[in-house]
Amino acid sequence: MLPFCERVVSKPRKKLQPVWRRSFPASKEPRTLGEHLRRRRHTLGLHQSQAAQKLGVSSRALTDWECDKTYTSWGCHERLIEYLGYDPFPSCGLQDPYGNEPQGVAVLPSDTIGKRLRQRRLELKLTRSQFAQKLGVPLTSLRGWERGGRVRCRKHQALLRAELDPA
Repeated sequence: MLPFCERVVSKPRKKLQPVWRRSFPASKEPRTLGEHLRRRRHTLGLHQSQAAQKLGVSSRALTDWECDKTYTSWGCHERLIEYLGYDPFPSCGLQDPYGNEPQGVAVLPSDTIGKRLRQRRLELKLTRSQFAQKLGVPLTSLRGWERGGRVRCRKHQALLRAELDPA
């Protein structure tokens, strides 16, 4: 059995990067917005909280953007272009620099009312609350319909038919 010892041996690691910079490598040729953001943050040597503060968003929002879980809102595009120093949106597959959907998402075949509603909302570039207000329905109802819920009220069915099939 070994005796207990109070000594601590430490050796500086000069040639290694800090742990937070080694954990998630930044892509050399970024293809998504998240990869562009992560690469820029690593080249500046910033923590996520520092980069989020610089962009004027929450750390959680930046985390989701870097992991490509969510896309930026329309109002953030100018700040992102200024932060990155170039426009990443064409190389990321975003069709419209003011849109928030990657290429092909908004043009998927729409076989359900929810998909058609979401597609219409994105064409109009409205948030859910703005679209619900335009339709004159509660936000919770619109959210449920977009997620595949049934439209039970005949008045709402007529509203949606008029919105989706204006011809």
